[in-house]
Amino acid sequence: GAGYMDARALLAAGGVPFEPARVVSTAAGAVSAAAGVGYPVVLKALGTLHKSDAGGVVLGLRDEEAVAAAFADLSERLAPPAVVIERMAPLDQGVELLVGTRWDARFGPVALVGLGGVFTEVLRDVAVALAPVEEPVARELLLSLRAAPLLGGARGRPPVDLDAAASAVAALSRVAAAHPEIAEIEMNPLLALPDGAVGLDARIVPRVADQA
Repeated sequence: GAGYMDARALLAAGGVPFEPARVVSTAAGAVSAAAGVGYPVVLKALGTLHKSDAGGVVLGLRDEEAVAAAFADLSERLAPPAVVIERMAPLDQGVELLVGTRWDARFGPVALVGLGGVFTEVLRDVAVALAPVEEPVARELLLSLRAAPLLGGARGRPPVDLDAAASAVAALSRVAAAHPEIAEIEMNPLLALPDGAVGLDARIVPRVADQA
C-alpha cells in the first residue's frame, strides 16, 4: 500500500486535518524537526506495516535527549527507511475513532466509522453509509454508534467537537469517492477533541486490477 506520508498527504489535500509532521533520517534531523513541529512529539518508523505492534511508535517525547535516544533505539531495532516526527496530540482529552472507506464491487466506496484505538476489533461498533457522505450524514453515523455517549462527554469529560469530526469523515469519504483506484482508506485513530479533530494515522490500499 501507499506509505503513511503519501496517504496523509492525499487526505490532507482533501481537507482531513493532521498534526504537523516531518520525515527525517538522522538523529540530528529528528531533534531539529521536533523543535520545528513543537513538543511533545511522537516518533513513527516508516515502512513497517503494523507500526505499533513492532514497537515502531514512540509517544510523548518531551526534549532533545528523549528524541535522540528514541531515534537511536528505533534505528537499531527496526532499521526503518525513515522516521516521522509528529507533534503529539492530546490523546487523554479526546475520543479515538476509526474512520475509513472500503470499495464495494456493487456500491462503490462505502464509508465507515467506529470507535478506534484498541477497541476497534473488540467492540465491532461500526456504522456505514455509501460514500461520499456530507457532514450531516457523517454526524448521524457518529451519533448512531453505541459509543456515541463518549462523544457527548461521558464521565465528566468535555464533549468532543462533533462538527469537526463529521467534517473529517466527510472529507475522507470525498477523497475515496474521487479516487476509484483506492480499495480502502483507514484512519485509526481520528482523534475527536473538544476543539477539533485530528488524524493520527492513515493507510491507503490501492485496488488491484482484478477487483475492478
